[in-house]
Amino acid sequence: MFSKKQLLVIFALLGWIFDFFDLILYSFLLTPIEREFGISDTEAALVYSFSLAFTAVGGILLGYVGDRIGRKPTLIISIALFSLGTLLSGLAWNLVSLVVFRILTAFGIGGEWAAGHTLINETLPQGSKAKASAVIQSGAPIGVALASLVGGYITPLIGWRESFLLAAIPSFTLVLLMWRFLEESPKFLIFREESKDLGSPDDVPRGVDYIRLSTDRSWKQLWQVRWMLLVGTLLSLWGMMAYWIIFSWTPKILVDLGYSDQHIARWIIMSQVGAFIGYIAFGLISDATRRFKLTFTSFAAVFTIGVLTFVKGLSAGNSGVIYAGIFVTGLGTGFFSGYGPLYSALYPVKVRNTCASWCFNIGRMGAFVAPLMVVKLEQNFGVATALSSSAIFSIILCFWVLLIPSKVQHMISATRVSTKVIAVPRLA
Repeated sequence: MFSKKQLLVIFALLGWIFDFFDLILYSFLLTPIEREFGISDTEAALVYSFSLAFTAVGGILLGYVGDRIGRKPTLIISIALFSLGTLLSGLAWNLVSLVVFRILTAFGIGGEWAAGHTLINETLPQGSKAKASAVIQSGAPIGVALASLVGGYITPLIGWRESFLLAAIPSFTLVLLMWRFLEESPKFLIFREESKDLGSPDDVPRGVDYIRLSTDRSWKQLWQVRWMLLVGTLLSLWGMMAYWIIFSWTPKILVDLGYSDQHIARWIIMSQVGAFIGYIAFGLISDATRRFKLTFTSFAAVFTIGVLTFVKGLSAGNSGVIYAGIFVTGLGTGFFSGYGPLYSALYPVKVRNTCASWCFNIGRMGAFVAPLMVVKLEQNFGVATALSSSAIFSIILCFWVLLIPSKVQHMISATRVSTKVIAVPRLA
């Protein structure tokens, strides 16, 4: 029914959908969890913060694993871990156990993005990589929309524990299907075969040479891309801060303001309709204009406008403005479609999974402070200030992307996604 390449895109898309579904679902279950465990907003925010922080830990460690044992098994392990964490979250008996299970969930979530995108970019032909990355990234709003539907309409009927248990079923099913039908990256297989010549007969090869043999050459290659590793990491950080300030705590804030679960779900779904359009549009516009950096900056600017409009609507109690603002905010999140193609152009095959996972997930670790920051700003300065702080980071994002060398933009535009490492003079 589907070709191997089509199955790869479908599996990566479903993995990203369930990734966001499991992570965002917690936002909609905060109120009943607080009631049952008798915890404060700050304690609930700490659970979220630890989740975001451990997506980074999981991403870094599983990024290492992806370059050692392969993209396919790493992707399967990642999804299995966050499925198990979600399942156990529904069985939590106190705050400590909930934290532990959310950390497990986050650990698996952290490894999914890099393994999926690396597998895509090492398997698909040049002309289809950017669009495939955009399609996969569009799974995020679908996952958030599913979380909104479950949290807004199903949780009131079945309870928060059952909602976690329900969420684990499809991702566990995906693990079984991927184990049976997903194929490994051909480029990884080539490098694994080539690496056999680098070791002694007693040294059993287990992956890419720089990880398997811990050679000086491997660390030298990482050192050569150190500047772009820093730029890519901070680019992720600013985007993550902007995103999670809005989407980690908004459902809870809206509940506190007296809005119903169904009303909140409709607003969040509206934002994800905008996000779905934005993710797809980013790839199309970037390819059509061949101006990656301008496209990225434009979407970050749209996000800023959407956040400020949304906050204005909340302050005025104007539903029309709220809907418009949250839709435009979602549309602006389309800049996330740029991360996959960008990291594939920035880093070589041998260290690509490690670098991409590092950049994307260190950004998530920085977002550790986002839920806590929202709570503290709300307590001291009000809802408007708390949510508006998101715009500060999206404005920084608009300008930070300009640090990406022009030759990277040309590589992305010319080949959709290049498989070569950039040649930056200062890193040579």
